[in-house]
Amino acid sequence: MRNSFATKLLSIAMMLVFPAAMLMAETGNTMLYASGNVTLNGKEVARSASVAAGDKIETAGTTATAVSQDGTKVTVTPYSAIRYQSAGVDVVKGAAAINTTDGLPAQAAQITVTPKDKTATYEIARLDNNIVITSHTGALMISEAGKTTELEAGSSSTRTAEPSPAPAPPPAPQAFPVFPGSNLSGKQVFTIGAVVGGAAIIAGLWAGAQPSAVAPNGGSFPTGQSVSSHQGRGMNRAIQVARIAATPVLNGVSNSARISSQSRSVAPARTARVAHSSVATGR
Repeated sequence: MRNSFATKLLSIAMMLVFPAAMLMAETGNTMLYASGNVTLNGKEVARSASVAAGDKIETAGTTATAVSQDGTKVTVTPYSAIRYQSAGVDVVKGAAAINTTDGLPAQAAQITVTPKDKTATYEIARLDNNIVITSHTGALMISEAGKTTELEAGSSSTRTAEPSPAPAPPPAPQAFPVFPGSNLSGKQVFTIGAVVGGAAIIAGLWAGAQPSAVAPNGGSFPTGQSVSSHQGRGMNRAIQVARIAATPVLNGVSNSARISSQSRSVAPARTARVAHSSVATGR
């Protein structure tokens, strides 16, 4: 009777233990146990969940513990966040306490902490712009900027965390210049100038399209000179038309600049007269 009761207890224990062990073996050997507000990759954990490389564990007002099959235990303190990596844990914010028998390393910012021997109990915290490392048992090797220093058991060390570089801002768009005293932007002036210049050239070439063999004095050009004279007249005509067409645009820009300059000079004078009037009247 007694043996039968013991057999039943053993069977129940095996039913409870073996599924958990099989689940740990199938899911990267790490299980997360939580009670309270704990999330895994942004989803709330009711009681337990498997943890794989790249998973992020975040706590609110409670703690969470991740246990691996080899006996390593990582405790995430309240209001903290860590990310499991293929070779250790990364403390994103807050603190984590690590009890390892397999030399599990931890990282925070640019600092990496590795147990000197496989067995160690230590904490690593990321607080504002500081990294605080505390060794309870076992020496730790701290690597930073290509240099490695040893932290003895029972000691603590504080380092400055390097902030992540901010992404470079996109280049500012190149603005077209605005002519002083003009309401026209450089782009508008350039467009008007291009249109006027093109029209002037076309008009000038059209005006001299018909070659003439009659000289201005009523005589005739020598052979071969009529063509060159015709081309010269065409270019002169193009320059004259371009000058006539561009004059209103240039005059408008000049007048606008003069008016703007006069407005700027009148404003101080008006201010001075108002101030003088105020002094004279005693206001």
